[in-house]
Amino acid sequence: MKIIVLLRSSGLQRILSRIQGHFLRRKAPVVSTVPPGVRPTPPSTDPTVELGADVSHAPNPRSERTLVIGIDFGTNSTKVIWQDLSNNNFEVFRWRPATKSLVSMLLPSTVTLRGGLIHFGISEPDVRDGDVWLHSIKLCVLCRRRPSVCRCGNPLARDGTIRLPGVNDAMPASSLACLFLAYVFREVESGLISQFPDDDLLLIWNIGCPMDHLDVTDRRTEWERMAGTAMELRGKASNPADSTLLAEATQLMENIVVGPQSIRNYFVQPEGLAAVKAFLESPHAEVKTYAIVDVGAGTTEVSFFFNGRIMTEPGHPHRPSYLSDSTEAVGGGKIDLELAQAWNCSAIEARRRKELGQDPIPMVSTIGEICIQYERTCTEILRQQRLMSPHDRRFDLFVIGGGGRLRLLQGALQHRRLPGGFVREGWRQLGPPKSLKNRADIETDYDFLANACGLASSLDWEYFPPRDVPPMAQLPTRPKPDVEEYYPK
Repeated sequence: MKIIVLLRSSGLQRILSRIQGHFLRRKAPVVSTVPPGVRPTPPSTDPTVELGADVSHAPNPRSERTLVIGIDFGTNSTKVIWQDLSNNNFEVFRWRPATKSLVSMLLPSTVTLRGGLIHFGISEPDVRDGDVWLHSIKLCVLCRRRPSVCRCGNPLARDGTIRLPGVNDAMPASSLACLFLAYVFREVESGLISQFPDDDLLLIWNIGCPMDHLDVTDRRTEWERMAGTAMELRGKASNPADSTLLAEATQLMENIVVGPQSIRNYFVQPEGLAAVKAFLESPHAEVKTYAIVDVGAGTTEVSFFFNGRIMTEPGHPHRPSYLSDSTEAVGGGKIDLELAQAWNCSAIEARRRKELGQDPIPMVSTIGEICIQYERTCTEILRQQRLMSPHDRRFDLFVIGGGGRLRLLQGALQHRRLPGGFVREGWRQLGPPKSLKNRADIETDYDFLANACGLASSLDWEYFPPRDVPPMAQLPTRPKPDVEEYYPK
């Protein structure tokens, strides 16, 4: 078994051309002439073997299998889905294969220091006395650049840095996130090797990131360095791992040089685009404006983009142009806390009652905050003059994410009036692809898995970020008639 990594500049282009050939090629059916019960001998591809020679003892040639792996690194939990490009089947990676429920698909995004060792994925009920338990690591990474996002609740975290007990120097939260991702890489890679022992695997990794981080060059580079360091350290990221790995991760991340996309097999992709990727590539997508409100456990991302045809390219493909994007540290977790206060119960009990839907849910302040963020993100399009046509301001809305399934929140967003002539025309509901394994069992919980599935859906991630969408020229207006002309001089 070997893992094939892209090491030459034409590697990704080679994959794309091979995959394109796979889709465009139409194979004629093969009619077998071998008697029943007899295993056919594959033809030899070795030029040194003479035609007609006995090859019955020759080993079967190994095949190459390309897998695209989507990693949704969430605030509360991390989800992974991979796609096999040989048959376009999708499958959810299960962290606890013996369990078939949604819990088996969710890895808690936590790092715990216990007895000089680092443990990954420990949930709150399993925390012991003396543990240093760090959760919401993704928030800690985001708030290093934006302190206003800092709402993780970790007593050892501040402004994107972590100060561990007994350690004088604070370390960036990205060091902990890097080791967590390294563990994810290690476990998924190991699981896929076990699943396909007879194939040479070519693994392509897509890691989700908020679009407003990707639109700024240094923030994108920071996220890519974190992913690159995780890829380098995945062989050492056992569970538990030695705590000395933290210092190694910090030093490596400071010095690592991320190569161009053509020579690596890991990529940082926009979360907001990931969930609707399959929809945009389907016949249902129109030349139109779309809005996405992705309500996670700890953050909400709002994106507006125009899905238009590129008339200068053959076939006139669609390509989304991001108009505006925002990420705020409000989400389903905060809604649960406010409901717990209103119902005078624990957050766990409030979440249970919310999901059952038997109790009337009050209009908590977080719902209002998300609606304000939605309106403010739309206002940014007007301020930057990125859409001038009234027709293009008629849009369809997606509300996704685990927190986005709350009916009260959906209703508030559907009826929210937006400025500048923006009008919501349609309401879109995402569903899993037909080729997703155990699709029927997953459909009700697809809110949690949409981003991971979208990240695994494609190798083609061409889009225009907000910085590349220039202000549009004002639409021509008819000159006002001179009223004096209606009267004789």
